[in-house]
This record gives sequence, C-alpha cells and structure tokens, in this order.
Amino acid sequence: MCGIAGMIGTVDERALRTMTQMLYHRGPDDGAVWTGPDAGIGHRRLKIIDLTDDARQPMLSDDGRWVLAFNGEIFNYRELREELRAKGHAFRSAGDSEVLLHACMEWGAHVTAHLVGQFAFAFYDTRDRTLLLVRDHLGIKPLYYAQTADAIYFASEAKAIAAVLPRTRTPRYDLLPRYLAFLWIPGEDTLFTGIRKMLPGTRAVWSGGALRSERYWDPIERWKELAGERSTPGARDDELRQLLGDAVRSQLVSDVPLGLLLSGGVDSTILLAEMAAQHRTPQAYTATYPAVSRARDVFSDDLPFARMAAEAFGASLEEETLEADVPALLPEAVWHCDEPLADPTIVTNLALTRSARRSMTVLLTGMGADEIFAGYPRYPAVLFGETIRGVPAPLVRAAAGMVQAAVRFGLLPIERGRRPLQLLTHLHKPFQERFLGYSSYFSVDDMRALLADGLQDGVSASSVFGFHQQLLDRTTPLTPLSRMLAADLCTFLPYLNLENMDKTSMANAVEMRVPFLDHRLVEFTMRLPDDDKLRRDTERKVILRRAWSGRIPQSILRRPKTGYSPPVRGWMRDTLREYTRDILLSRKARERGLFEEKEVVRLLDENANGRAEHGMHLWTLLVLEHWMQQYADHRDWLPMADPAALPILRSEEVG
Repeated sequence: MCGIAGMIGTVDERALRTMTQMLYHRGPDDGAVWTGPDAGIGHRRLKIIDLTDDARQPMLSDDGRWVLAFNGEIFNYRELREELRAKGHAFRSAGDSEVLLHACMEWGAHVTAHLVGQFAFAFYDTRDRTLLLVRDHLGIKPLYYAQTADAIYFASEAKAIAAVLPRTRTPRYDLLPRYLAFLWIPGEDTLFTGIRKMLPGTRAVWSGGALRSERYWDPIERWKELAGERSTPGARDDELRQLLGDAVRSQLVSDVPLGLLLSGGVDSTILLAEMAAQHRTPQAYTATYPAVSRARDVFSDDLPFARMAAEAFGASLEEETLEADVPALLPEAVWHCDEPLADPTIVTNLALTRSARRSMTVLLTGMGADEIFAGYPRYPAVLFGETIRGVPAPLVRAAAGMVQAAVRFGLLPIERGRRPLQLLTHLHKPFQERFLGYSSYFSVDDMRALLADGLQDGVSASSVFGFHQQLLDRTTPLTPLSRMLAADLCTFLPYLNLENMDKTSMANAVEMRVPFLDHRLVEFTMRLPDDDKLRRDTERKVILRRAWSGRIPQSILRRPKTGYSPPVRGWMRDTLREYTRDILLSRKARERGLFEEKEVVRLLDENANGRAEHGMHLWTLLVLEHWMQQYADHRDWLPMADPAALPILRSEEVG
C-alpha cells in the first residue's frame, strides 16, 4: 500500500526527504514528511482504502502527541474501530490507518495482539520520545534498519537507507556463500554493510537512545504449542473453509479496482471460488510461456487450467504470454528487489504486475499455501529418504552414477535426469542435510571451487547453513514434515517469496494480498495431522483437495503443482546463453575478482553443450553481477521524485 522511512536520534531533514522519495514507486499518489523531537518520519501513499486527504500520512493524533507511518493493510480494522469507539476514541476518516493510530495509542507495544493483516509501521510518541517499529506476523511487508553513532534509520526498502548512508553500499562479501546456497540471504543480514532486516513477527522500541526488539509471534514456538490438537476430518474441513472464507472476505475491502492472479492451480482456484461466493467474481490475470521455452524445464502449461477455472466461476481472464525481454527487465527487477534474489520470477512478476496495473491496483494471490499445506516436491523427497534408511548408501550412489552416465552418453535428456539425480544425490544423508540439500543450489564444494582465493576462507556447512540448522534444532519436538514447514515459514517464505512478491509488485504500485497467510489460518494448519497435508509421500495439500472437492473442477484438484515458474533453464541454454556469457565474462565482472574464471567458463560450457544442467547456477551468478552493477557500482542515488517537493509537517505546527 505504501512506503515508510524515518530516523530516530539526530534528525537530518534533507536525508529524510531523500529517503522518502526513494520510495516514490511504492506510493505515487501522495507523500509527506514530519519532523519533531528526536525523530523524522516520511510516507509515500498508494491510495487503496479511504481515498480522501483524511487518510494522509504521516498521520498525527488530534493533540499532536502521536505520529504514525504505516505500510500495509489492517484487515480487521472495522472490528477494531468499534472496539476503540467503545473506549472513547473518535474517528474522522473511514480507513484503517487512523484505526491503527488509535489502536497504538490505546495498547502501545501490545497492539500486535489485536492486529490481523499485513503491515510494517512506525509509531512515535513525541512526549515520551519513544518509537515503536512493528513488522507483521509472517513478514509480508518488509522493514529495514541501520544504526549510526547518533541515529537509527528505517525504511520499507534498503535502497532508501543506502541513498543517505553511502558506507552501507559496500557489499558484505562474507555472505556470498549463503546467497549462492539459497539464492537469497536468510536471517537479519543483507549484502549491504550495516543494513539489517527486521525479523517477521517482531516489534522494536527505541527509548533512551537504545533499540530493543522482541518476537511477538514466532512460528516455531506457536507450532510447538498447537501441534497435536485433534478433531474429525469433517470438522477440520469445515473450520478451514470458514477461516479461509473469512480471510478472503476481509481482504476484499478496497476503494480501488481489485483482481486475482489465477494460475489454474488448486490455491488460486480456491481463492476464485471464495471470491465468487462473496459475489465478488474478479478480473483475473494469468501468465504463460512459449512452448519452446517450457520444453527444457519440463513443466506443463498453466493456461488451459486457468481458462477452466475462469469459465467455471464466470471470471474474465486476461492472458499474458511472457516472452520477457530479460536483458531489459532484469536490471530493473534487481534494482527493485534491493537484495539479490535469484528467483527468475522476479522478471516475470515485474512484467505481469506491470500489465495488471493498467486496470488494477490490488491483486489477491495464492502465495503461502505451499508452505503451510506442504505443496513443494522437496517435502515428499525428504520424507522418502526417511522411509528407505535401510538401503545401503553405496547402492544409492551407484544409482546416481547410472543416471549421470545416462545423461553423459545421451541416453537420458538432461531435462529428464535433473530431478532424479538431485533426489539420489541427497537421499542417503541425515534428515537435516537432506532437507538443506533439496533446499539449496551451490554445495559447499561447489562454492570452494567457484569463489576466488580469500573468499573461500571460512566456507563450511556451519557457516552457510547455520541459520537454518539453528531453526531446525528448535523444531525437534515436531514431526519431520512439520519441522520442514516450520523452517520454511521462517526462511523461504519471508526472505524469498514474500520479498520477491512485495518488491516486484510495489515497483508498479500494485498491492498484493495473501489470504492463505492470515496468521489465524496459519495457526490452524499447525494443528493439522501430517496426512492432512501429505499422504503416501505423493499426494500433497490433501485437506485443500478434500475440503473443496465438488466446489472446484476435479481436473484442477487432481493436477500436479507447476506454478508461474519461468523457463529459466531454457533461457540459459538458448535465448540468454550468449547474453549470460557476455555479462559473466565481461571485463567489469572479471575485475571484481569474486569468482575463479575457469570455473565460470566450465559452468557456461557444460550448460551450453548439454553435458550438465547449470541453468539456475548461472542465473544466480547473473543476478549477482547485475546487483553489483546496480548497487556496488552505483553512484547516482537520486530519487525519481524531487525531495524538495514534499510537504513537511512539524510538531510545533500541530494542536
């Protein structure tokens, strides 16, 4: 919905204006800054609920004591408004921002116990000179911060901080191994020196010159509290339909056009069914890729299923064939993502939301269902290893060697051999290693061969996978499936999927909403038995298919997962082959001295001639080089809108 920025401690008004305007794309409809004792807060507004000036931000209380800058939506704001009115609060606007302001005034840091939504906000008390920073339960909305000797800076995007703190633009090269392993950086760290991410489900209070943070919602701890509750399958189905129906209903509130991303998979089709049940059949958008590109990635086309879903519920469907001009779009996508995210959907998400923005400002999406209902293929793959522990490791290695030989001698296309080889490579390993092996890309040995001298130092399994291992260690009371899902809720979901979704959509001033990630629904899934999610090691999202059987087309319920996955392996073998080689072997890239040139050449050559499949590895390096060009080499940090044009409101002008 918006972008927020600010500082606490020593206030630099010029820097505040620059930070705020660096977020112009997130909120092109309006903007302002406020300064007061020890604090400055900026806001860029994307108008969605209450389009009047009464909902402008930064929003001040009537007496000028409290100030709020808020990014996101509070979906239970109507209920909260009535509760607060009963406590004597009065409202002049019709939106959720003023409700959040008064909720913070009423409950302070404990306001988090009352909120349902997706949000990141700053709330300042001018009398007590305290600042409250909050990020939502699952990390749907981002929040970054950096600390100097005399101030703390915060913003919705890292680039807003980097624009005014040049020292942060020096990359953290010690984190490269984690990026190479996962395609993103887990935890609070970023590749920007001194810029950190606030963890999901966290609130922090600045008071007396110190920032103290705490988790108000921890997925692992909640899972351990809730696991083991039981009811009948029919009761669970009813409760799920009620919870998701309520989540969809609350997220349909909007004073601007609202639509749906429709892949034709189970998740988005269920959302379409629930929207239709609310008599809000939406304009739907779907994406497809040319058949020649999809051939190398071996996944089916979503388009026929999206058409089937749209027809079943009478939705209008806009189809986008994504023959993306990757060389043109990739630098822009990398810039908007702040951190290097080597998921190829950053390009297609940017293109798709740009297309949708012609008529829509808000889009619902089924994101999050895979993480809470065990939708990813790696979950049954890991559990398969648990069931065949008695098979000697040499036999598993021999089978992997046979697959490798079949590929090498042309008996098996590399596109068909990739997944069996990945499965066999990790099958005999202990549970944690197997899960991390299926969840990562470059291995420790790969990194040691690839990274240049000096950058290899300290590369080990503990340094690369330590953040995940600590999380997995905390999950030991849970079942193996729940351990994986809980770990992904703390890592894969917020640091890759949600980060990608927020940044690429807000680049086009489009707000994405994720009904499956209503935290009450997520907590419900923590109580479910494993076989409601994964049965016979093959059938995934069992309860979704059971609860909506007869409510959405059976052919959609039975289809395997595909998603919007771009044909990156086809790109890297064909259309982007020479482009990638030119970028990775350019003089600028070689002079960085990050990677062994001969190893980069080997990856390029083997991928080009089909001897091995390195498409994602090469894409990861390509994204990183573009990030280095966009950020490490970047010198022009001027925002797209004039900082001097922002209106300013000072505390002494209020009251």
